[in-house]
Amino acid sequence: MASIDVEKVFAPVPSTKRNFTTHLSYDSRTDSLAYGTGRSAVVRSIDGNHVLQFTGHGTSNVTVVSFSPIQGSQYIASGDDSGRVIVWSWNKDEKSEEIEYNVKSEFQILAGPVVDISWDFEGKRLAVVGEGRDKFGAFISWDSGNSLGEVSGHSQKVNAVHFKQSRPMRAFSVSDDGSVVFYQGPPFKFSSSDRTHHGQGKFVRDIKFSPGAGKYAVSVGSDRKICCFDGKTGEFIKYIESEKSPISAGLFAVAWLDDGESSTRVVTVGADYTARLWDVESDEPFVQSWTLGDDVSKQIVGVAVTKDNAIAALTLDGTINILSLDDKLIKFINGHNKGITSLAVNPLVSGSYDGRIVTWNSENESVEAKNHDTHDNIVLAIDNSDNEVSSVSWDETLKNFINGGKSVETKYRFSEQPKCAAFSHNTLAVVTNANQLLIVDNKSGLLSKSIALDKPAGALALGTTYVAVGYEQTNSVQLFKISDLSEVFALSTPLRAAPSALSFSPSQKYLAAGDASGKIILYDLETKDVKTSRWSFHTSRVTSIDWRPSVNGDDADEDHVVTASLDTNIFIYSVKRPMKVIKKLNAQKDGVSSALWEDDHTIVSSGVDAFIKRWKVEFS
Repeated sequence: MASIDVEKVFAPVPSTKRNFTTHLSYDSRTDSLAYGTGRSAVVRSIDGNHVLQFTGHGTSNVTVVSFSPIQGSQYIASGDDSGRVIVWSWNKDEKSEEIEYNVKSEFQILAGPVVDISWDFEGKRLAVVGEGRDKFGAFISWDSGNSLGEVSGHSQKVNAVHFKQSRPMRAFSVSDDGSVVFYQGPPFKFSSSDRTHHGQGKFVRDIKFSPGAGKYAVSVGSDRKICCFDGKTGEFIKYIESEKSPISAGLFAVAWLDDGESSTRVVTVGADYTARLWDVESDEPFVQSWTLGDDVSKQIVGVAVTKDNAIAALTLDGTINILSLDDKLIKFINGHNKGITSLAVNPLVSGSYDGRIVTWNSENESVEAKNHDTHDNIVLAIDNSDNEVSSVSWDETLKNFINGGKSVETKYRFSEQPKCAAFSHNTLAVVTNANQLLIVDNKSGLLSKSIALDKPAGALALGTTYVAVGYEQTNSVQLFKISDLSEVFALSTPLRAAPSALSFSPSQKYLAAGDASGKIILYDLETKDVKTSRWSFHTSRVTSIDWRPSVNGDDADEDHVVTASLDTNIFIYSVKRPMKVIKKLNAQKDGVSSALWEDDHTIVSSGVDAFIKRWKVEFS
């Protein structure tokens, strides 16, 4: 039976926000990190081979994801910016290898965003904090939602909460009002509040109990202070500071190294681009530090401790840096955390709407990705031929870099913002907002030809001989010769809505044209007539059309095209049998931006959700 099944998922990196902590959660059994990216709750293994995407939060952005501490339970709690908390689990079907997600419970806790979630050590209770009108958090039972106490003693947004992972049960919460509140329970009640040891009016951003018995708790804040508290009584013990490593900017997050019941080592991260390791019981607490850069994008806004006490430090640009205690080697986990707008395959290269280009390599044991902050705006189109990556962006530039290299070269500057662009055979075709059609050699950056169009264009396709332009106002398609941009002909049958995607078949016998309503018309360029108009299963804007490469290198076998749409679906249509469609519904949350053939049985797609997926296609 014909089918499209997922083969591999390339995970995005966490969403971050300047001057705010991003809480990371780690699960030792699967060696995975959990975090929110856009509207998805993401779980990814450190090597990138195990990826989960939970999309149950609908249109709300996921702000925090937390693993249950019960080994093997596969329960996860996630919160979003509407104040909702969902507890969910996952399991993998052994036959199909499809992952199923089951919502266990769902609660509306706060009137504003959920900022942090903590599980108790029994995996029965949740502490949820954030921003709200009448309250800033709650202690609840995860299955029934019954109240197990109240988060009190704060007058502003609560930034973090943590349960002691042993009995007697205790909890700490910290807030923008500079207070550190201690709770005893269950039921959890206000026990004491410390408002003096962190700077008056400063934000306290994170707090964590030490593992096991929870002898200590450490809090950090924007006042650059690290406070150590007694885990059982909540009393302030001392400041953790050292002249060897003075802290020069506010701190964002804290995490304990797991040395068992006697854990005394803690890592703090902050806006001075540095992760520091401390020993809370030592007379000289500073142990070592790692500095990740000197740019704002390298401010460290989140931290988690992974297996073998390696430290996962999250920088503002979304990069997860794995720091080893034994040496200074740093492993980088890169990717997108904004919607992907352009894609190229063989090798895999992707561009997103924040101007970032990522080159991917999945041939090794772990997925490797490399960031290139090439542009300042949406990446419109990418070409990756001859081991050189070329990209066109709304920042009015064509830029090139060698795949694997660092230096980026601006090859061409457009006088107006590019509106649509297409690459083919070392040639670039661009239509600008001023309705100029340009033909540029994308390797040298030389402009070979340009003409003024009389109408605004909405789509563009580039073949070996022709360039096709789809017009927004008339829904018509016009073809020009690449060599001199002389008009060859206009197709007599217009589309049913504004054209949004055009694609030539390899031999240029056919032109597939998709529109904003989801309908696709296949034109026969030899007869200049419609071959079929039955490709109409999409319900929203067609974003991409790509022809399947021939199995034996023969262009005569031009039968299948893969299409992507904002309706979240991927379809494979057939020229010979127009009503035979292979469907993959809900392929990417919030819409598919591109779907391309990697080979004759493999598709790669990208989406607004910042995920990239590789699909295996079976033809019946």
